Amino acid sequence: AESPLHLHELLEGCEIHLPEVPVPPRNPELVARLERIKAKLANEEYRRMTRNITGQETNGTLAEFGRQVRSVKAVVITIFNFIVTVVAAFACTYLGSQYVFVETAARVLSAVIVASVVGLAELYVMVRTIEGDLGKL
Repeated sequence: AESPLHLHELLEGCEIHLPEVPVPPRNPELVARLERIKAKLANEEYRRMTRNITGQETNGTLAEFGRQVRSVKAVVITIFNFIVTVVAAFACTYLGSQYVFVETAARVLSAVIVASVVGLAELYVMVRTIEGDLGKL
């Protein structure tokens, strides 16, 4: 048989009284230590943000020229590395596929496919590296 009482009807006018959780007093030594740590971190962040800022104009100086040469050198080395990697992938696949394919067209096609995959992977790595370098600026 069904009971005439339902739980939601019994709980309808009720209130929940939760006991208050006592908040322990803060230890003044720990508060002082936290303040010192926060100040130290803020100073380190400020020094990191302002480490490349000087009051002198560096346009046209030898240091600026050196930075530009290093930048161009890095780009040239990266491009050279990309070309060598793609050419090496093509050559290895072309020479290695002579045992699989008899026709030259199939060997060239397989070498082009592998060189394209290697080139795309190299481009992906270069883009990720450039994004990482830009994030450090």
